[in-house]
Amino acid sequence: MSQTRLGVFYMLIGSFLFAITMAFAKLLSHSMGAAEVTFWRNLVGLIIIIWMVWCHPMQNRGGRLVALLFRGIIGTAALIVFFYTIEATSLSNAVVYAKTEPIFTALLAFFILKERIGYISVFAIIVGFIGVAILSKFQIDSLQIAGVMIGFLSALAYTSVRSLKGYYDEKAVVLSFMGFGVAIPLVLMIIGVFYTLPLLNANLIAYVHPQGLDWLWIMIMGGSAALAQIIMTKAYYAAPAGIVSAASYSVILFATIFGIMLGDMYPTSEILIGGALIVLSGVLLVILK
Repeated sequence: MSQTRLGVFYMLIGSFLFAITMAFAKLLSHSMGAAEVTFWRNLVGLIIIIWMVWCHPMQNRGGRLVALLFRGIIGTAALIVFFYTIEATSLSNAVVYAKTEPIFTALLAFFILKERIGYISVFAIIVGFIGVAILSKFQIDSLQIAGVMIGFLSALAYTSVRSLKGYYDEKAVVLSFMGFGVAIPLVLMIIGVFYTLPLLNANLIAYVHPQGLDWLWIMIMGGSAALAQIIMTKAYYAAPAGIVSAASYSVILFATIFGIMLGDMYPTSEILIGGALIVLSGVLLVILK
């Protein structure tokens, strides 16, 4: 199998596992906040990653520690916002918001890296934002702001992942993400016990002790998340980022199916039209890279 096909295969498997992660996060969101869901998701994954590192030590060249730490911090922030969105809307809606990442990647490359953007890329960015507007029903509230934040933060996180290739083992990248994914939510939940943070919903950072089947959901969510993270990182290491990113849109299909199984309504016309425009925008942008 060629490296490109291997990368696409890895991404399809990773997208399926990530959809499973989202499904069980949705189940857990009925009883706990986004920070706690993020904490449990990463704690289980961290244990798995540490065990894997113990069995197969990492081969790190090193040299980009700041980028490695940045990936962990920004990735955790994106995940907390994402789980908040999963709680507030359907799985299909949440994942479509997340797939605005290529739009923000292109904008970051233009404003920060001073890369030129062609006319087709500008067209794709405009199409993407029209899709976001349709998806949000031309309204601006906390859900829409959170949805856009997912795309922006994910763009920062994935850009940092690509910059780490050749410097760190994929397990080191995942370890950074999982480590901060445990520490940051834990700090937020501890602060939430003693203080009320004006910019955060109290339920977002509240701790609720898991009960009964919650523990099983936590194990499945954390295990599938850890495997998805490793396999997706392998995908970006194996094949060009544009091709791998295009394959990652398969997660929308998987998430929609799981969402319907969990009781979500079938996608509305706004989700279908807005989502199609966002996918079209993203595919154009990743092809043009």
